[in-house]
Amino acid sequence: MINLKNILKGKVVILCLGNPDRGDDGIGPRVASDLKEKVPYEVIDAGVTPENYTGVIKRLNPDTILIVDTVIFDGVPGEIRLFTGDDLRTGKISTHDVSPKLLIEYLKSSTKADIHILGINPKSNKFGEALSREAEEALERIDAIFKQMY
Repeated sequence: MINLKNILKGKVVILCLGNPDRGDDGIGPRVASDLKEKVPYEVIDAGVTPENYTGVIKRLNPDTILIVDTVIFDGVPGEIRLFTGDDLRTGKISTHDVSPKLLIEYLKSSTKADIHILGINPKSNKFGEALSREAEEALERIDAIFKQMY
């Protein structure tokens, strides 16, 4: 199981990305709604417009930023992995679009925060689909990861 305790240090922002209308891409917003009020961190559901939250994040001046999003990597659907911002910036992993890469570049240049990505490998990001069974199971595992911390 992923241990976030060693990563989530100081002032933490959990930035959840995704589109609930596009299958497993909706996992980020679901994580945001599941975590709000349950963790001692600033949880932001940025949906598909994370650029609209950069000013807020800058003002919060976090020590750590955890981005939650679907990430395409060599693994099974619903698999959860922890990546550094550099993994995305250098092209070792891929998201469904370019904006998270640009977001990380901007956050790296405008904050002193350590940036990590909690990536969930999607089964499908097709428009109009609901979360897959694999994504629902990943949500349960993410919930368990945070529950073990608090």
